Amino acid sequence: MSLPDKPDLDWLRKQAKRRLAEMREADPAAQLSDAQLDLARAHGFSSWRALKAHIDGLTVEGKLFEAARVGDVGTLRTLLDAHPEKLHARKQPYEGSLLHHAARHLAAVDLLLERGLDPNAREKGDNTYAMHWAASAGRLDVVRRLADAGGDVVGEGDDHELGVIGWATCWNDCDDDDHRAVADFLVSRGATHHIFSAIAMNLGDEVRRIVAADASALNKRQSRNENHRTPLHFAVAMNRQEMISLLLDLGADPLAVDGSGQPVAAYVTSPGTDRRVMEKIVEMTSAEFVSASRGHRAPRGSPMDLAALVSLGDWDAAARLLRENASLIEPGGGVLHLMAKRNDATALRWLLDHGADVNGRWGDADVTPLHLAASQGHVEAARVLLTAGADSTIRDSQHDSDALGWASFFQKPDIVRLIVEQRGKA
Repeated sequence: MSLPDKPDLDWLRKQAKRRLAEMREADPAAQLSDAQLDLARAHGFSSWRALKAHIDGLTVEGKLFEAARVGDVGTLRTLLDAHPEKLHARKQPYEGSLLHHAARHLAAVDLLLERGLDPNAREKGDNTYAMHWAASAGRLDVVRRLADAGGDVVGEGDDHELGVIGWATCWNDCDDDDHRAVADFLVSRGATHHIFSAIAMNLGDEVRRIVAADASALNKRQSRNENHRTPLHFAVAMNRQEMISLLLDLGADPLAVDGSGQPVAAYVTSPGTDRRVMEKIVEMTSAEFVSASRGHRAPRGSPMDLAALVSLGDWDAAARLLRENASLIEPGGGVLHLMAKRNDATALRWLLDHGADVNGRWGDADVTPLHLAASQGHVEAARVLLTAGADSTIRDSQHDSDALGWASFFQKPDIVRLIVEQRGKA
């Protein structure tokens, strides 16, 4: 099927809706995304996004935004000379400006600023300046140029509630000298660290200063995009061991949960990352044992108490707690799931030996432990679970996918092979 000489997105959208109507005659459950994919493949493209990008590239604005994205200053200048009215074009769906799209390329940014673009113009997706994106990319040269042009180095009001300094420091790929240089520059121009950027950069003195000025900073929440994590959740997710210890010493709650009710332990993907957190929880569990003995009663506990004990290998205490609180090992507590996600094979075996359900569902998505082991590529944990009878065909309720699907989506080929081999033996 060939495209018309001058295809546009409106034409494509109408075609997709017609295709959807046809598909629903055979399958009432068909979705618009199915029709879009079918249409894209019919035109020789691997996805709707690829087809859309092709159409965009056929227009003047499409060529402008592509030139800005790759830093092609020659093409950018030629197109703007021929179409000066396109300088203030905005790219859908988030209405990013040419400056936003050029934020990784100093020469392109120079040209656009010289032509009159506002460094403090915001797009409507994350409500950011171009400077947020330059900071996220670790481009000190671009950040400096934007600041010299009057750009706001603070940048409050973005949808992630991180400001420019947070965009320079708080993503997983920002732990390098380039991003640190950006953060230092921003501070030199008047920005200040918040608790999340200070944690990301391992700035203990800054964290102490922030908490001394406002103790509630220990309970500050990230935005809904980050599931309202606490600073302790964030430190664990970023694997900042010094910061984890410091936050606990300053009074952070080791039992705090995020916006979905998930504990700090839910952000751990390898044994030991949250050891200090678990030790704090075990201190409280130990105090409960003492209190129970004094009161001649059974000790009470929560799933997190059991998770802390098994993660630290305190088997006697774990067995005692479980004897008196048998429900702690039930799937709803998520203990087996947390150990699968962190690849703690020893804890998995202990829990399974003490009656944990290898196929138990947990959380809003009703995932099994094998789903979580698969998502992280944890071969050892997956082997333990499969040996214990894990059913790799169980589908979660959020994505309607089994463990093999999760392993494929997260690109974990070792898990894919393991599950395929296990199925072949069944």
